[in-house]
Amino acid sequence: MLPGERRNRILELLIINRAITVKELCDSLETSEATIRRDLTIMEEEGKLERTHGGAVLNTDVFLDNEEIYRKKEQMHSSEKAAIAAKAFEFIEDNDSIILDSGTTTLELAKLIGKSNVKITVITNSTTFSSLLVNNPNLELILLGGKVRLKTLAVVGNTANEMLKRLRVNKAFMAVNGISAEEGLMTPDLEEAEIKRTMINSAMERFVMADYSKFKRLAMCKIVPVTMIDYVITDTRVEQGVIEKFEQNDVKVIRV
Repeated sequence: MLPGERRNRILELLIINRAITVKELCDSLETSEATIRRDLTIMEEEGKLERTHGGAVLNTDVFLDNEEIYRKKEQMHSSEKAAIAAKAFEFIEDNDSIILDSGTTTLELAKLIGKSNVKITVITNSTTFSSLLVNNPNLELILLGGKVRLKTLAVVGNTANEMLKRLRVNKAFMAVNGISAEEGLMTPDLEEAEIKRTMINSAMERFVMADYSKFKRLAMCKIVPVTMIDYVITDTRVEQGVIEKFEQNDVKVIRV
């Protein structure tokens, strides 16, 4: 097992158990104690865990297992989200077909599209974007149907996923709860992860819109690895070392 794969497995075990001993990791991964201790030291330096006597615990400051409600998230990092949306809007061209997933950063992009005259087709699983988007007279809007997840006001489930699988678009603009070069895109909810994964698979170009705080978060459900996306649009508070890890995976990072 490669070092990166082994550390990913350590993180998965910590997410499940919240705490684990060196011996348990040695037994599970069939690896020496010296190797496990070295892995734990590296992961502690990355802020993913905290070392304890004989083992490690998950760093609860970075693990997200309980999502804030949508209206509260709207108020968080609002200036960064607006700047990220403005940059994302520059990638939208006349006659594009795009997917907008339900998020508070993509909400800012929906506002800009609604105020414009750009001629595009928008597909979304948001129950709140319609009133903003329809102000654009040149827009064709397709709403996904199905179960509404009240915490995020997003449509999820089999009906929405099956509808998306029949569509192919130029670009997808996604929001996430957590992102890292090692763990990929993350969200706390399985159904949200599934719909986001389907959106990404339906698009020819994939854009992730994420402010700096998302790079410090992990969540239980993985969406896709970063190799499945083309662009990350973020703000200037993301460190250069973090950006370099994405660029090593052929992901273009744009800071605004």
